[in-house]
Amino acid sequence: MNVIETINLQKHYQIGDNSVLAVDGIDLNVKEGEFVCISGRSGSGKSTLLSLLAGLESPTGGEVRLLGQHLEEMNEQERGRFRRAHIGFIFQAYNLLPQFNAWENVAVPLEIRGIPLQERKEKSMEALEMVGLTDHAEHRPTEMSGGQQQRISIARAIITRPDIVFADEPTGNLDTRTGTEIMSLLTDLFRRWGTTFLVVSHDEDMHRYTDREIRLKDGKIEKVIVQ
Repeated sequence: MNVIETINLQKHYQIGDNSVLAVDGIDLNVKEGEFVCISGRSGSGKSTLLSLLAGLESPTGGEVRLLGQHLEEMNEQERGRFRRAHIGFIFQAYNLLPQFNAWENVAVPLEIRGIPLQERKEKSMEALEMVGLTDHAEHRPTEMSGGQQQRISIARAIITRPDIVFADEPTGNLDTRTGTEIMSLLTDLFRRWGTTFLVVSHDEDMHRYTDREIRLKDGKIEKVIVQ
C-alpha cells in the first residue's frame, strides 16, 4: 500500500521577475513501512519537497496524497489537523521549547490534543524510556547535549505513534558517533512499528538505514537507488 503519492508535483517561487522551480514535476510513491532518503546538493529541492509532502506548504501544481488524502485540496486548518493525527517530525535544530523540561517538551503533541496532564506525563515518560532518557525527564534543553536533545525530539515525534515520520537532516548537528546512535535508534523503533520514514539528508552513510535513496537535481528526480 502506498502511503505517500505525488503526481507531477510542482512548487514555484516568484523572486522579483524570476520564477524559480524548486520542485519540478515529481512523481513519487512510498509504501507503508518503507524507509526513503531524499538526497541532493543544496538547492536541489529536498527541503521544499519535504515541506510539500508534509503539508507545510501548498504546491503550485500537481497532486500530493498521504494515506489516500489529497493534501493539495485541503486548506491550512485541515492540513494542520491531518498532520497532528498522522505525522511526526524530527528536525536538525531539535525545535525544543527552552522553558519546558524534557517530559513537557515530549508532551506538546498531547497537550495540543487536549490530553489531561497526568496522562500526558505518563505517556511522555514511556516515550523517554524508549529513547533512553527517563533520568533526564526534568532537565531543560540547555542542560542536555545535542544528542540528548535530538532524542527528546524523537520522543516527541513518536509519542502519538504517527503513521509517517518526516525528518530533515536529523543528524546534521551531531558528531559521527552520536549521529550513528540516533539513526540506529530510529531504525529500531520504526522497523518495529512499521512506521513509514522519509528523511532528507546529505549524509552519505544514510543509505545504510534506508530502503531507497531518491536523488534530486534542480527540482527533479535525477536517480533512484534501491539499497
